Formats: sequence, C-alpha cells, structure tokens
Amino acid sequence: MPLKKPFIVLMTGDIDINHSSFNQRRQDIIATTQYDDILMHIKATQFDLILLDLPVNCSVATTPDRLRHFCPPWMEEMPRTAGSSLGRHPWQSELIARIKDPLGMNSKTPIIAIVNPTKAPQSEQQCPAEFDDILTGPITEQRLNELIGLWKTKALALDYIQILLSKTKNNRRLTLTLFEKLFEELPLQVIDIKDALKNKQYDLAREITHKLNGSVSFCGLMDIQQPANALESCLLNNNYASTHRHFLMLQQRTLNFTCHQTFILENFGKY
Repeated sequence: MPLKKPFIVLMTGDIDINHSSFNQRRQDIIATTQYDDILMHIKATQFDLILLDLPVNCSVATTPDRLRHFCPPWMEEMPRTAGSSLGRHPWQSELIARIKDPLGMNSKTPIIAIVNPTKAPQSEQQCPAEFDDILTGPITEQRLNELIGLWKTKALALDYIQILLSKTKNNRRLTLTLFEKLFEELPLQVIDIKDALKNKQYDLAREITHKLNGSVSFCGLMDIQQPANALESCLLNNNYASTHRHFLMLQQRTLNFTCHQTFILENFGKY
C-alpha cells in the first residue's frame, strides 16, 4: 500500500521558522541551516520533500553571517551563476547536484525553492529544471503544513506510478496503457458490483469482483486487492452478511486510487 512510511521533510536555510523548535516537537521534519549538516542528512536519510531556501537572493554584502552559517567559507565569495533567474551561487548548484546524485538516497526527492518576494514574479515564470516548485517566502508553519499535505498527495500518486513501472519492468508505454484502463474500468466495475449486491445478484457480483480483483492483482495494487479478495471470498462462500462491509472498503480504496487520475496522467512523462 503506498506511503506506509512517515512523510519526512528536510528544511534548509532560514525559512522564517524556529528550527530548534521544529526538531524538538516534529518527528516528520528535520530543520538545519548548516551546510555540512545538510550533506550529512541527505546521505543518511531518504526524504520525501526538501525545502531549499535561497538566501543569496538577499544581498551577500549585507548578510555575510547568514551566508557563512549556511555554506563553507571558501564558497562565500563565489560569484552568482550567470543567467540564473534565481541568482544562485555555485555552492547552491553543487548542493542540488549532491542531492540529485543518481546513486544517492534523494535523487528523486522533490526540491522546492523558497525565494525572496522581490524575486517571485520572475521566478514563478522561470522555474529551473532542478526544482519541482518555487514558493515565495516567508514560509509560516501553517503554510508549511499545507505544503506537506499537498506533497503527501503527490507522493501517493508517485508511489502508484512506481508500483506499475515495477510491474511492467519500466515499460512506460504499457504502464500508461494500464493506468488508462484502470481509471476507466475500476469505477464502472465498482458501480456494477454495488448494483448487483443491491439486487441480490450475487453470482454477477462475484464475476465482476473476480475480474476487478484480477486487474488490481496483476498491477500490484495491494491496497485495492485486499478488500477485493475479501469480498470475492464472501461471495464464493455465500457469506452475504459480510459483503456490505468489504464492498464499502473496496469502494473507498478504489476512490483513493482514482482521485490521482489527473495528476498521474498529466505528469507521468516527468517520472
């Protein structure tokens, strides 16, 4: 079932939130402003989301302590990357490269850039490929919680993509075809099962459930397969009193999957 593990967020830099407070009371968030600590964390922990503050959007000349706190001294005087819409320093590009290292634990972890409000209009139109999104600071705790909720939903969708890619041995065309068929057929099958149960057409309900069960089993959708198995077993053994409970679970698990249809179909090519 997708997203069994806790959703873990790494906050880096000054994001207008008390970092030490977060580290004491939030088990799902690791907050740090030290460059060496960031490197240590990305080597040791697989994160679900990384928030990367871009402190050099402020004047380096007027904020040397902030920059020194965040990166090694030898990188402080390096010029900004030419042509960068976000005005990044080379040390930031190196940090992103380390996060996205194909052999690293966080090569596929989404990175969100937090930018100074004065950079927002240009940044929102020119989101560099290495970032998955760009937000304008400051990031309050309420806004952070909303952001985590949004990316939790995206993470569930990405988990489904990975499940089917694994089943098809990374055959992307076949995977996309399977998604399209599942999104088309599963809701209709659930409706047909509901109608058959309501009319006490138990043989018909069993046939449809068996077909649905075969599809989700082949695709590795264990969260839907579990209630489908239970419902099919009840129908096979004439245990009609328990069918309603298992059907409701099947209906909800199917909805949990199909609600990601738009995101999966629109973003499949990116992953």
